[in-house]
Amino acid sequence: MNNQEIFLTKEGLKNLKEEIKYFEEIKRKEIQNEISQALEYGDITENAEYSIALEAQRMNEINIVRLKQKLSRVKVVKEDSNSEGIGIGTTLKLKNLDSGKKLEYIFVPDDQIDFNQHKISINSPLGQAFLGYQEGEEIEIEVPIGMLRYKILKILK
Repeated sequence: MNNQEIFLTKEGLKNLKEEIKYFEEIKRKEIQNEISQALEYGDITENAEYSIALEAQRMNEINIVRLKQKLSRVKVVKEDSNSEGIGIGTTLKLKNLDSGKKLEYIFVPDDQIDFNQHKISINSPLGQAFLGYQEGEEIEIEVPIGMLRYKILKILK
């Protein structure tokens, strides 16, 4: 099992708890009703509805365990909790020192990653590389294709 902390905002934690509650309270009841209905058909040895309902029950319980394990590793952070430097909710404006290209990343918890919107995880290697740096500083990051060199132009909260 992965014991790495999972950083979530209060809203992310609330959503995770609601998801667990849905699987435990609503989905379990729905599946139990499906199992009961399937049992009414009689012989369960060749009862496809019963087999499908049992598989749905198994998958639901796996989801509950997975989400509860995730919940046990959650660390709640405020979006602006890091008054200096980079943290959750920070928008980072960069300049690639080799190409001159300007980039922008938004650092988010793991459950809010969206590459199309330039939202990257604070836990990603890139996110971790920028932690502790300030505006105006230059940073070198070693990646499989070589070295990336950036200047931090602006840190927006």
